[in-house]
Amino acid sequence: MPRLTQAVFAALLARADVSQAAFARLAGVTPRQVNKWCRGQAAVPVWAGLLAVILQDRSPDALAIDLEEASQGCTAPQRSSG
Repeated sequence: MPRLTQAVFAALLARADVSQAAFARLAGVTPRQVNKWCRGQAAVPVWAGLLAVILQDRSPDALAIDLEEASQGCTAPQRSSG
């Protein structure tokens, strides 16, 4: 899977109207790391690029709600006492 350039990554965040700090909170990374990706000081991970693309259609709040709903609907598999 191709990696995004820093310019494309930064443009995706801007187009989604998501700040670097908001992206960092959503992704569980530091704002400094997101800033490094945007300035080309570190490679943009594939997962971060995918999340930036998803944010074109879904807000960070909507994604957080989706995650909460998904976690409530999932239960851990039960182990058999074989």
